[in-house]
Amino acid sequence: MYNNTVLPLTNQAYNILKDKELVKDILQDVFVSLYTRRNELPTDLNIVGYLTNAVKYKVSTHLRDQLSRHTHHVNMLNQEQQTAFTQPFPYEQRELKNRIRESIDTLPEKCRQAFMLNHYGSMSYKDIAQEMGISVKTVEKHIGKALQVLRRELNEEKLIPVALILLSTLPQNL
Repeated sequence: MYNNTVLPLTNQAYNILKDKELVKDILQDVFVSLYTRRNELPTDLNIVGYLTNAVKYKVSTHLRDQLSRHTHHVNMLNQEQQTAFTQPFPYEQRELKNRIRESIDTLPEKCRQAFMLNHYGSMSYKDIAQEMGISVKTVEKHIGKALQVLRRELNEEKLIPVALILLSTLPQNL
């Protein structure tokens, strides 16, 4: 019976799973289950139909479990990412905002003004140039210098990745 049914059952499972070892495990489970339940099964049972349905059931159970695990892991990762980036501790957030503010305050007036208009006012370089009465090239230099100072000062304390997140998500609160 095994020799007559193993090839079609293997093909049935492999066409869906595409994993030889997993197919072997499923077929072993099906045949062991058939053997252990041999006394409970009716004598007029269509064995080929029974085995085909058993393989189909095992494959679908495996796929459902795999999808469930994958969905669970994705949900856990999403939840961790949301918690990590949207809910900083108030003390750490306040300290970081103070550190950023102090770094910005060390900038020369025109440099600070250009940076604030660009980053917090969401203005383009062209709009900033018109607002401040300077060239676009000068705006680029001011903002470049501001970013260089912020990188240098915040990088000393390894705060640059967190500061970038905070700067991009909380501009109004600074």
